[in-house]
Amino acid sequence: MTGTELTKQDRNPEKMFVSTDGYTGPVLADITCPEGMVHVTVDPAATVARVQVRSGAQKGPAAEAAKNTRIHQTAERLTIVVPPVPAQQLNNRGGVFVGGNSYSTIQINGVVFNNYSGQGASGVGSTGVEVLVTLPAGSGIKYVSENGSIYTYGILAALKAEATNGSVKAETVGRLEAEAYNGSVKVGTVTEWIDAEASNGSVKVDNYAGSEARIRAGNGSVAMTVAPSATGRIVAKSGNGSIKLYGVRGRSDLDVQASAGNGTVKKF
Repeated sequence: MTGTELTKQDRNPEKMFVSTDGYTGPVLADITCPEGMVHVTVDPAATVARVQVRSGAQKGPAAEAAKNTRIHQTAERLTIVVPPVPAQQLNNRGGVFVGGNSYSTIQINGVVFNNYSGQGASGVGSTGVEVLVTLPAGSGIKYVSENGSIYTYGILAALKAEATNGSVKAETVGRLEAEAYNGSVKVGTVTEWIDAEASNGSVKVDNYAGSEARIRAGNGSVAMTVAPSATGRIVAKSGNGSIKLYGVRGRSDLDVQASAGNGTVKKF
């Protein structure tokens, strides 16, 4: 059995969830958030998943979407479905919101949310929907959004993300499949493989240590730093933008293929 509870903090509606079915350990978080911002933290100390859905608006479509979000968990699968918010009600900020309000201590099904505010250091300041998720180590994410972005913190086993008008940004991930139509893809560290595309935006990987990489930007740049431990094939393409690959020069253990339609290719 699972438990959910709707609370009101700082006069803004929110929904909080923690599993009570007895399952502990890694989960696959299946997140659908058509409009809004999603922040996921992988906490090695966590044994169960926690979810907080909130809106900076006290009332209106975004507030209703936060309240009417469906959250349930069956064994290792956690499903979060946020209802769509009418486009005319969305704020015009786009991109990723980092931060959270200060909340009083809340206890739900024996789990304490103590001043829970996710990552960051600023207030909500948005009339849209925010989804804050904490997952145990070893967890993965499947994410779909039309007008929103996702930020992940900590070490994810895998991330599959699709954003129509928004960005995908991950701190550390084993396997990454990401597509951003009007937005960027940015990753700190990839440890296994990456398949990422930004139609109108850039793709950047700060530390690639995997065995296979396919990165593409239609109208934007590609930049990737390859670690000494990386192996295998690297394919980088850009339609209109530059490609910069660091750590690949003189590497006979790598199969590097890079091409730019209207831009330069540089290998360092």
